[in-house]
Amino acid sequence: MKRSWLTALWLLGAVVLASGAHAQSYPARAIKVLVPAGPGSAPDLRARQIGAKLSDAFGQPVVIENRPGGNYIIAAEAAARAPADGYTLFLGNSVTHSTNPALFKKLPYRPEEDFLPVTLVTAAPFIVVINAKVPANNFTELLDLARKQPGKLAYASSGLGSPSHVLMEQIKIAAGVDFAHVPYKATGAEIPDLIAGHIAVGFNFWSILAAHVKTDKLKALAVASPRRLAAVPQIPTLAEVGLPGIEMSAWQGIFVPAQTPKAIVARLHAEIARILALPEIHDQIVEAGTEVGGNTPEEFAEFVRVDRARMKRAIEQAGIAAE
Repeated sequence: MKRSWLTALWLLGAVVLASGAHAQSYPARAIKVLVPAGPGSAPDLRARQIGAKLSDAFGQPVVIENRPGGNYIIAAEAAARAPADGYTLFLGNSVTHSTNPALFKKLPYRPEEDFLPVTLVTAAPFIVVINAKVPANNFTELLDLARKQPGKLAYASSGLGSPSHVLMEQIKIAAGVDFAHVPYKATGAEIPDLIAGHIAVGFNFWSILAAHVKTDKLKALAVASPRRLAAVPQIPTLAEVGLPGIEMSAWQGIFVPAQTPKAIVARLHAEIARILALPEIHDQIVEAGTEVGGNTPEEFAEFVRVDRARMKRAIEQAGIAAE
């Protein structure tokens, strides 16, 4: 019995030493970042920006591999099945880890069990905008208008079950109003119709809306975040206009496959958090109306857990199901 216990203890020590040695030599070759969007997309550009800085820090190439399609499921599945050695990173997001689990009964990956969170990269809250000719100058007036014309005012989303769709369904339930739903195929595709007045209400990010709001083609009424954005502090939060608890951001963050050594996760976090704090990156993110990440793996795990629970609750309450 004693010999068996000593053998087990020796094996445990060997594993710990091997893990530490592996972490100290990491990285010894190129690192791959799986991005669930195509080249030139916002996630792709952010991954390349961080990847270039990470390559400088590690002295190894950081290769961006684009795996778009399938509601981001294709990339998530590939990342979940990758070796847990720190050489495959995944730029996961609010769809892969919050929306998909709430929409689909079966997924080829497990958002919690198959990944370890490293850090949040960015979180872009949705802003509620209306066509400039809609006779409302604030969010309360928009709701009053909707109550007088139930189902007549149309709002745009980027598809069934998309964050913008779920966000408006929450608003409708909380405020007791009705808007007609007009789904589009992609985020931003609704902008021309919104400006032209074919659609009354839309939801998008400040980076996309800024030029249209500044030229008075659209009116920004509220932001779906817990606090006002530094880039546009004049826009109130939904909580401030009477709808507390309703938040919606398109976030993205770095994950690695489960069982990746903790020392490697810690090193990745330290470097990526440092990169996100660099003035040329931090200020660019803030000016775009986006919140900057860099939180610890534990904080990011809790962030994802809370967001997933909130999205599941909202989708179930609204009765939204995948087609």
